[in-house]
Amino acid sequence: MQILLNIPEDDYDIYSSSFLNPNQRKKINKKFGLSKSDDVRIVNIGPGADWLVLLVAFDVIWNLSKAPAAIKEVIEGWTWLIDKLKLYIKKKQIVSLDVDTALMLAIDYLAEKYGEDLSFNLMDTHTINLADISEMVHNLNSEFANHPHNYYVYTFWIAGQIVILGVHSIGKIRELESLDDMTFYPINLNV
Repeated sequence: MQILLNIPEDDYDIYSSSFLNPNQRKKINKKFGLSKSDDVRIVNIGPGADWLVLLVAFDVIWNLSKAPAAIKEVIEGWTWLIDKLKLYIKKKQIVSLDVDTALMLAIDYLAEKYGEDLSFNLMDTHTINLADISEMVHNLNSEFANHPHNYYVYTFWIAGQIVILGVHSIGKIRELESLDDMTFYPINLNV
């Protein structure tokens, strides 16, 4: 899971290169609540050196191979990360979330709206890339940094209905559609 975070303006001059010295790393860890195992780099996502951000890769592995699964089982153990992401969104520190991190927020949204004890199935995922900056900044070592601005569309089967969520890469979630009159075709949940 990867996210891009704003470097605070008062610290902008300090982080002028992609390499962090131990003191810079400690300051970043403290300011953003990161752990030593999180991979943190400085990347340029603007033309020239005018927009440097932190690229944070969380050392987290999770999957949705169990279908259908209870929401509680999927997010159990990851509430600390979900809470951290919500705090970043509240403080407007997030520049962009990758598809997996946005999915985590979408599942948390479902848990809050429908209850965490319900079973659900992720049926489909689409990524709409809003900007390709690879030709401008050449972040060749990070596909996510080259395509930071996205809109993710997730289709879920939950509580006897199909729910389609849109998640902007800055963390805003919108329920696009909720189809509960599913008499016109059967759903195979074991796909």
